[in-house]
Amino acid sequence: MSALHVCALVAWATVLARIDFAEHRLPDRLTLPAYPAAVGIVAQFWPHNLGESVQWAVLVLAGAVILAVVADLGWGDVKLLGVLGIIAGGSGTVADSAFTVCIGGGLHVVVHLIVDGDKRAHIPFGPALLLGFVPSAFVVL
Repeated sequence: MSALHVCALVAWATVLARIDFAEHRLPDRLTLPAYPAAVGIVAQFWPHNLGESVQWAVLVLAGAVILAVVADLGWGDVKLLGVLGIIAGGSGTVADSAFTVCIGGGLHVVVHLIVDGDKRAHIPFGPALLLGFVPSAFVVL
């Protein structure tokens, strides 16, 4: 992945994070067009991993849908995880991405509980997902 693509990823992630913090939603107009963009990035830089990329996206989406139904994960987060699954699967950074996303999400929940003290409060999880995923994009630079 080129530095330009990473800069575009960081800009996209920043816009999504700001919207999620402010409105507690990830808009379709920013998440859905990212699917073909992610497939294009994988096809350009890692064409031999395109099939694996789709497999990871399906696996991540299936897990995210289960979390959306069982654990109240937002549907915007589900769509975001699909895009991140495509890029992570294609670039071969699935382990790095999963690890950093878990750390970002865990830290976000801890900070939220310390600041708000309410386990039932809404947690905008998109910024934590992006904060965890974006550093793994630098691994493949």
